[in-house]
Amino acid sequence: MKATKLTLKDVATQDRRYLETIFALGDGSFGVRDSLPFTGNQKDNLPLMLVNGFYATNPITYGESAHGYAKYHQTIISLPSPRYLNLATASSDSAENNKWKIDVVKTELNLLTGELTEKFKLATVNNEHFELAIKSQALFESSHQYVITYQLKSLDYVGAINYQRPLFNINFSDVDIDKNDPRVAQRSAHLSIKKEEVSDHNLFKWITTSNTTKQKVIQSDEVKKYPNDFSLSKDQASFKGKGNIKSNQVLTWQFVRQVSDINQPLKKYKIDDYVAHNQSILNNFWHQSQVQISNEKLEKGIQYNLFQLFQSAGRNGLTNIAAKGITGPGYEGHYFWDTEMYMLPFFIYTQPAIAKQLLSYRYSILPQAKTRAKELGAAKGALFAWRTINGEEASAYYPAGTAAYHIDADIAHAVKLYFDVTGDKKFLKDKGAKIVLETARFWLSFGSWSKREGKEQFTMFKVTGPDEYTVLVDNNYYTNRMAKENLAFAAWLIKNGYIKADENEEVNFEKASCNMYLPYDSDKRITKQDDDSPEMPVWPFDKTPKSNYPLLLHYHPLVIYRYQVNKQPDTLLAEMLFPADQSKKQLERDYNYYEKITTHDSSLSRSIFSILASQLDKRDKAFNYYMDTSLMDWVDLQGNARDGLHEANLGGSWLGLTYGFAGMHIQDGILHITNHLPNKIDRLSFRICFQNRLLEVQLDHTNTKIELLKGMPFKMMVNDKMLKITK
Repeated sequence: MKATKLTLKDVATQDRRYLETIFALGDGSFGVRDSLPFTGNQKDNLPLMLVNGFYATNPITYGESAHGYAKYHQTIISLPSPRYLNLATASSDSAENNKWKIDVVKTELNLLTGELTEKFKLATVNNEHFELAIKSQALFESSHQYVITYQLKSLDYVGAINYQRPLFNINFSDVDIDKNDPRVAQRSAHLSIKKEEVSDHNLFKWITTSNTTKQKVIQSDEVKKYPNDFSLSKDQASFKGKGNIKSNQVLTWQFVRQVSDINQPLKKYKIDDYVAHNQSILNNFWHQSQVQISNEKLEKGIQYNLFQLFQSAGRNGLTNIAAKGITGPGYEGHYFWDTEMYMLPFFIYTQPAIAKQLLSYRYSILPQAKTRAKELGAAKGALFAWRTINGEEASAYYPAGTAAYHIDADIAHAVKLYFDVTGDKKFLKDKGAKIVLETARFWLSFGSWSKREGKEQFTMFKVTGPDEYTVLVDNNYYTNRMAKENLAFAAWLIKNGYIKADENEEVNFEKASCNMYLPYDSDKRITKQDDDSPEMPVWPFDKTPKSNYPLLLHYHPLVIYRYQVNKQPDTLLAEMLFPADQSKKQLERDYNYYEKITTHDSSLSRSIFSILASQLDKRDKAFNYYMDTSLMDWVDLQGNARDGLHEANLGGSWLGLTYGFAGMHIQDGILHITNHLPNKIDRLSFRICFQNRLLEVQLDHTNTKIELLKGMPFKMMVNDKMLKITK
């Protein structure tokens, strides 16, 4: 893999809040936005550190409440950034608003070491000039350390320099949150901070407690280097010191911030070479995850996306991947179905150990899901929360939240995919099978038998599919198709001894799966999104100005719900997941039909259209959709990257290459690869793990090659032919 670096030349703008997102660093447990180092330069920015799963609650206030409504908001806590170092000359202090001007000269993220290198030009209000170089990185694995080094060079100033590193008494009053955008939220955190006494003159240690959840996070901040002949002291909430600087002299400071796991003590780690430590871990990551594309921009785009996914994934079995990962507080730090359907496939195929931990999080909240199912009237089973951190439902708008029951089947689908790819029988027996059984029980309690097309079929009433512009419908195709798989897999697990069930459950699961109603419009010859949507009028696209997208910010939900209009592909997503379900002609009819009514207001949308365009050999269209997917945050396509990356789309960009251009899927336990490489890409290669093997898939316009890098020979389908892969 090429030594890829992301620079300012690669990204859309130099807006600081946007750059904070793009160059954020993290280790899956915590994340640090790339904020400016001075507290006086933070207006309208989000200079935050986030700890995955560390949250506060606030009561949800309803004008009219009802049984089973979500009771509490869950909001990830914005913690002060560990990037601060204020500087002061004899006449100007960077802690005061805009007294120091900062111009960005260089920002470079090394995707092989995880090191962020930055250079700034500084000018005080009195025309004193400096250069400031900063190097920082979050250390991977489990030490949860953030290392930052500052080098200050005087260009023309001679005299006294004071420095201060503020740690936890930071004012967030200038943080700008759009309260009218439901995708962004910031609520009162109700924190308590207790400083611990330590004997080390170079060390601070403190405990931050969320008073509403009683969660605790311990942090330490240690001075590793500070300039010779400078003083060092501590006050109640900062390190500080002073000394003198000469023209062209360079002063160096280095600090290490450590963050504990939630409700756990700080771990002791000694790491001598931070860069080598991260490089070793990333070498292993890229060895199994590397993607190479002949298009240099796309190659850098996908490598950046995968790097950020790696940074954002929880690894302890108790956390997941938030909608914005650790790059921003958008969507309140909640976990959605996005993980299982868009992000987990990448980890399952390339980093199965992380995938297992992400699925283990769902197992850890299974008790809350079982309680939720009872609240929703199900006699048995589990219903996972639509949006959550702690496993309880946090969606205050149930039509586009709780009613999206498909999350149960999405999680079961991910368990099945994990087993198909890894063959991990122990996880399936210990955890996965229990998830699948309880979700299948929910469908049996929730669904009902109805006479359709002259026979009794299993049906689902008043559900919301992935398309949040069409809610509370009967027989959403995606939901029914996913539930069909969920029920069949549960029956298989019982039959094959992975789990014990109640009497007749295996038979009942199999019966409901085999007789699942999947709506189809015989007149229009399309797969129906649900029972009624094809009969509704089409949204007046020709009368809707571009400024009115996304629709959810400009129209009342009841206006949107009256029309045929999709926020993202719904029926098409199911058809992408189950390619054997329909003929190519049927897929093309459905694709053409739903493409016309999809707004792509969701960042999840374009990757699916790209994949299906590949399957239909619409190669130019597949490429164009993929460009938007791969580079979405680089070009700020959705207009809100400043609040955090679109993590699910990062996963979608990998799906576009593998599921799309390479036609990768598993059917009846057999791995399939079909070459759909677009004309505008000459070569594509990527690596995957499959049943204790490491494979490299290599595509060009005349050849499809599968190289066995590790493991035993096996058979797979390549371009519709069964081949034995031996080396």
